[in-house]
Amino acid sequence: MEFQKEIDVNSSKKDIWELVKDYKKIPEFWHGTRSIEKEGNYYMVQFAFPGKGKMELESNEDNFTLNEKYIKGPFTGEKITRLEGDNPVKIVSYWNIKLSPMLRAFSKKLQGHFEQGTEDALKRIKDYFES
Repeated sequence: MEFQKEIDVNSSKKDIWELVKDYKKIPEFWHGTRSIEKEGNYYMVQFAFPGKGKMELESNEDNFTLNEKYIKGPFTGEKITRLEGDNPVKIVSYWNIKLSPMLRAFSKKLQGHFEQGTEDALKRIKDYFES
């Protein structure tokens, strides 16, 4: 499953970056994630649906990119969040994931769900800065 969503936000890139890179804030804006706990070099994810995952986070301050690498759970692959430009700042969310065999039968429905969830999360981030 591969897709990309983006939204323009009227705020400073630095402020948006501080929020986007903070893994503790992910559940507040990405409602498909119930909680994230750091365990060593990994992050254990409890999803809003029944399921847990394990991921690595790579933050690149120089190009304002956060890479969530899902290595175990109901899906594997990556979600890359990138900030582009200034006034406004474009938040780009790129997903490239593979569903577990148990979920593949529902891939069309789940892709729509993931895409809508991404649009909703980006809108919540926009509203946070612009409200």
